Amino acid sequence: MKFKDVYSGERVTRKFSNRKVSEKVLARIIKQAQQSPSLLNSQPWRVYIVTGDALSNLRKDFEQSVKDGIKPHEDFATILSLNWDAYPSQSLATMGASQPYFFNNKMELFTNANNTMFNAQDIAFLTIPKASPAWSVFDLGIFAQSIMLLALDEGLSIIPAHSMVSYPELVRKYAQIPADELVGMAIGIGYKDNSAEVNDPKYYPPRLPFEKIYKLVK
Repeated sequence: MKFKDVYSGERVTRKFSNRKVSEKVLARIIKQAQQSPSLLNSQPWRVYIVTGDALSNLRKDFEQSVKDGIKPHEDFATILSLNWDAYPSQSLATMGASQPYFFNNKMELFTNANNTMFNAQDIAFLTIPKASPAWSVFDLGIFAQSIMLLALDEGLSIIPAHSMVSYPELVRKYAQIPADELVGMAIGIGYKDNSAEVNDPKYYPPRLPFEKIYKLVK
């Protein structure tokens, strides 16, 4: 695919079909993503792809935690401030990911998708060492974007979602992640369920006006 087509096609999928991705394709995506830049070439990331029975069991425990009302406690919440400045807060209030569903009285679609881990059949969990500078979080974001673009180039669909790392102890258990690594984020990779209402393009949130984020200084 042409890069322009890949990039312009980057929209999250909130419900996947039951079709799994080939293990060879998953490995190829991650291997190519290793070309991502990082501070001093530190390459702080590790990837754990959970699928099959391990993912089924993780999803079951995840859904039970949601039903039990257990408060999310992501690893990154311990190292990053969650106090938003007014600038991004305004964006969240007016065009956040859930807002199109809210304005269309369809919040149950958004909530159910999150609570079932989007029916993803393959999930990549990305980690960095607990002893990491803030730069490593930035590096992990670059790496994640590489994974997503490469997956799209393979004709797959994706969703990066912090909700899937809400309960890091469950992720560690089923992904076999060592205790000295932070579970940073998760990316669902697979094939879109084209019949699912939650994937309707009318729910795609808008972007800020270009002039609000761009400044050229001469």
